[in-house]
Amino acid sequence: MRTYPVATAQQVENGDCQVLTTVDGDNTPRLYKAKIIHISYRGGSGEKNMIVRITDPVLLAKTGGIVQGMSGSPILQDGKLVGAVTHVTLADPTKGYGIFMENMAA
Repeated sequence: MRTYPVATAQQVENGDCQVLTTVDGDNTPRLYKAKIIHISYRGGSGEKNMIVRITDPVLLAKTGGIVQGMSGSPILQDGKLVGAVTHVTLADPTKGYGIFMENMAA
């Protein structure tokens, strides 16, 4: 298993990222393309620190976006662990919320 350095909340930026998740029945985690489209530094350790949009065509074809069971999936950016998926937005399953890894470790 690969390890990643943890990013501070201030190192997280809008832009390209990846979500490490398992959607195939073989339990093999894979990296899927996504984008961080909004960051919120207020709210303490709340679970809505960022909004992530799934952009990977393979994941979108398989699931339509973020689905039940993806909560806790790591969010990686620039080779660092920046957070984890918390839940999907109800209006658009391609988007979901994430929590900063820094807040999870606190």
